[in-house]
Amino acid sequence: MSRPRGDAAGRLLAFALWLLPAARYDWGLAMRAELAHLEQPAARLRFALGCVRAAAVQPVALRRLALSAGVAGALALLLAGGVTYPAARLELTGLLSVVVLLAWRGARPGLLGPVRPSRTARVVRTTGFAVACAYLLIAFLDHRGPQPLGPGDGLLPAMITLVLYLVVTLALTARASTASSLTLASGIVAGLVAGPACFTLLPFERALPPLAEHLPGHGMWLFAAVVAAPAAAMIVVARCTRDTLQSVVALMCAGAVCAGVVAVLGYGAFLLFPDQMPNLVPLNAGPPDVRRALSRLEAGDEYVAALIWGCLLVGVLSSLIRPAVRRWTRVLRVVTLTGACLVLVAAPTGHVDAAVAAVLAATTTGMLTLISTRHDLRRSGTTARISFR
Repeated sequence: MSRPRGDAAGRLLAFALWLLPAARYDWGLAMRAELAHLEQPAARLRFALGCVRAAAVQPVALRRLALSAGVAGALALLLAGGVTYPAARLELTGLLSVVVLLAWRGARPGLLGPVRPSRTARVVRTTGFAVACAYLLIAFLDHRGPQPLGPGDGLLPAMITLVLYLVVTLALTARASTASSLTLASGIVAGLVAGPACFTLLPFERALPPLAEHLPGHGMWLFAAVVAAPAAAMIVVARCTRDTLQSVVALMCAGAVCAGVVAVLGYGAFLLFPDQMPNLVPLNAGPPDVRRALSRLEAGDEYVAALIWGCLLVGVLSSLIRPAVRRWTRVLRVVTLTGACLVLVAAPTGHVDAAVAAVLAATTTGMLTLISTRHDLRRSGTTARISFR
């Protein structure tokens, strides 16, 4: 006796097949064949539930379920959580859509995926998306209720920055990436150590004493962590791989993570310590809520600078994590590194506008290098991992 495909057991089995990775296609066919031979509704239901349980514990299924749950939760917060300003809701929805699109693209063959069969690569990629989700949550909490400054609240540049970080995270952990597991682990750990130390040493919200002011020795010993952690990552990778470029990638990775941590902590600090907000604008700047919003923009200079420096390092990093075969790719890589050197010259001499322009140029050419190396891989006839030799 045939059963309708739309019964409860059939729908559960369809859900189990959706959870299964493509490599388990034959397993899914066997499940369907087994279910077709079962006649009793209770037996069919038990079998379908068992299939769902077996499919749900697969790593790919767990990631798919987590992504679906995260998207549903984020959409629910956006629609019912108090983000009333249309521009802010549109920007947050757009950022959520880009994060979901990148998560989907990272599982497909190509420039950003799939992830390398390495536990380190999987952890790094998962952590990158966790940070993106944390930023989304902070941005949502920050944009509830009326927005005194309207669309000029700086959300859109931060969105672009976050997308750049995610793109490079995917490219770093993809199968065609030249960054080894040791390079990834060393750079990430060094950045996570240096980031909180750097944030503690910065003047809190530009106008207030740094958080390290109340630590023993005014926290000057934290400078050792800021400098020593990336340096240690670079030395360890250089000694283990005997590859200069791998050690440079580790250093860039540590700096980018450090800058990202500083920016996220600084953004979150506005929500965690609202009573510490300094008044940096004159009284005639507008009503209290407008003055508070303007003061906030003024107070966040260090955190915006961290995003700018992080973008520079992301651009340089993206130009180094693929092998450059064609002459055009090599030219782009040289231009990216030249732009980074110009930033190092312009920033200390006070040419801020020139430094920012050089950062934007280096970030752009770095991303173009990343795209160009995809054609290099096609030309060389391989998308396997290629070592720095």
